[in-house]
Amino acid sequence: MKKNLLLILSVLTSTILVNAQEITSYRGAFPPAPTRQWTESWTNFDPINTNYPAANVILDIQDSILVNTTWTSNNVYRLDSNIYVKSGATLTIEPGTIIRGLRKRSALVICRGAKLIAEGTQCNPIVFTSNNAPGTTTRKPGDWGGIIILGNAKHNLGTNNLIEGLPNTNPNNFHGGTNDDDNSGVLKYVRIEFTGFVFSPNNEINGLTMGSVGRGTTLDYVQVSYGDDDAFEWFGGSVNAKHLVAQATKDDDWDTDNGFSGTVQYALSIKEPNISDASQSEGFESDNSATGNDGLLPKTSASFYNVTQIGAFRCASNVAGSGVAPTALFLHRRGARVRRNSDLKIVNSILMNNWRGLFIDNGIVTGQPTAPTTINFDEDSAVFRNNIFAGDFTTTWTGTTYNNTKSLAYEDLNSRSRGTKIEYANDSLNTCAILTDAWNVNRALWDFRPNTTGDGAIVTDPVNLNAGVDLAPGFVLTGSVLATNQTKGIGIFIIENGGGTSSGTIVLSIAKPASFPITVPGLTLTAVNQSGTNGSNAEGAYTNGDWNFRDDGVNIIATLKAGVVIPKSGFVQLGFNVTRPISTPSGTNSSLSVSLLGGTDAVSANNGAIQPVGAN
Repeated sequence: MKKNLLLILSVLTSTILVNAQEITSYRGAFPPAPTRQWTESWTNFDPINTNYPAANVILDIQDSILVNTTWTSNNVYRLDSNIYVKSGATLTIEPGTIIRGLRKRSALVICRGAKLIAEGTQCNPIVFTSNNAPGTTTRKPGDWGGIIILGNAKHNLGTNNLIEGLPNTNPNNFHGGTNDDDNSGVLKYVRIEFTGFVFSPNNEINGLTMGSVGRGTTLDYVQVSYGDDDAFEWFGGSVNAKHLVAQATKDDDWDTDNGFSGTVQYALSIKEPNISDASQSEGFESDNSATGNDGLLPKTSASFYNVTQIGAFRCASNVAGSGVAPTALFLHRRGARVRRNSDLKIVNSILMNNWRGLFIDNGIVTGQPTAPTTINFDEDSAVFRNNIFAGDFTTTWTGTTYNNTKSLAYEDLNSRSRGTKIEYANDSLNTCAILTDAWNVNRALWDFRPNTTGDGAIVTDPVNLNAGVDLAPGFVLTGSVLATNQTKGIGIFIIENGGGTSSGTIVLSIAKPASFPITVPGLTLTAVNQSGTNGSNAEGAYTNGDWNFRDDGVNIIATLKAGVVIPKSGFVQLGFNVTRPISTPSGTNSSLSVSLLGGTDAVSANNGAIQPVGAN
């Protein structure tokens, strides 16, 4: 269990330091009323029946963009083929602009080194949609291709990868590089509707396809609706995102592959019961690669916080037990499928109304050197905690696909044994009433905020979120092998994983390794407590000023000063130095070992951490 929370610590630390994750007091994408839903004004949950003006600017392959260009809101644009924004050029799209795709092989492709600045507003979003007339028989998934953004960030198959859905005969269809800070522009207040093109089996254009997109790119308030494949798919890259909506996607809502490492927070996905894919439609699907080979770095380690994922097993109303299963041959299956060596992290989320909630898929691709994915969860490089499964788990379904079955929170024993660990604080709720009004026939009245009483109250109840104080330490050290006479800064984090603020006097003890002395910056330690000072090193800022330090001859002892607490979901960082003296011979290996003592802690099994160090 120790490893579990330490890797959670690593997740929260990295995201907080880059301001990618906000701490919330609720699970799912929305806080309860009276806070307004962030989907208001710019989303459209009924694009099938929306009238859009006819196009007056027609763009074909010869109109690919080589210089800075602006599409203006007084025009309606029609894409008749793949339109490429070439390296060095920026396409700017004004708020309120409408772009219509003519045919399946029409897409907007942002090449490596190019930028798309599509920044709408809440009242004037930018809309990419079908060129077909309104109606269920005329406008449908796959009417046009979609948006493809290609960048120079890292990908675990190298620096020149063909993007899914496009041919290898065009050099503009490749992505990948070494710059995780790469900037491909801005997508903000943008809707993407009726996309998808199957180039070949398992090789499709998605609603928004991202290949090696860097974290210099802004992705915020984007809705993908009625896509013929996935809504959002990331192949490598490091882009962070907030406020995403996936609606009526044929295949997966959130598909992460090939080392994608970004953080996504505040996301809503809604399955349509009569739209699914033969490959089995999932909320989350995550792979490290198509083969799952060990050793491919960076690993897929994306972090998703505050997601509300609504499957296709709808409810007739907010009355418990009113579940309605999809009929005929539709193949909706799981809220989340994590497989092929992925380190996906899902935290503080709601996965509801699926046939199966979580599947940690241990399948190994034939002939490939990989290990079962459950090992990643055991080592806590993959994370699933503080989430809620909700839905109708009592009704026996009828129909062609699901006849005589019931919904389950977990697919199999391996998934259940990990997801139900009490330390992970996941909950399962047999209810249709966790949200205020998710089943209204009038889509304009959909309300995805949690109920504040009854079944929904668990979403915001800190007692049910995680009981008690739960402190866990962990290390941050860039490179664990030291050269002769080298000193490295290390960070030791303590995170509050429990349901409240820390209590009691917290004491951190660091065992002194003989071959690698540990020191406190700015202090010469004695047996008497001394106040530390704040500072920073290669591992970031540290708050030693809140602690007293002493050396008892065997351990370095840090004691949190009176009146200082670690808030719920918060953390503190202490800074130390580790040195390899000249006297430490090459090949020497040791470990830094820390333990938490004192304080009131409901979970004591995770109060230690170990960090190996060595001499080169």
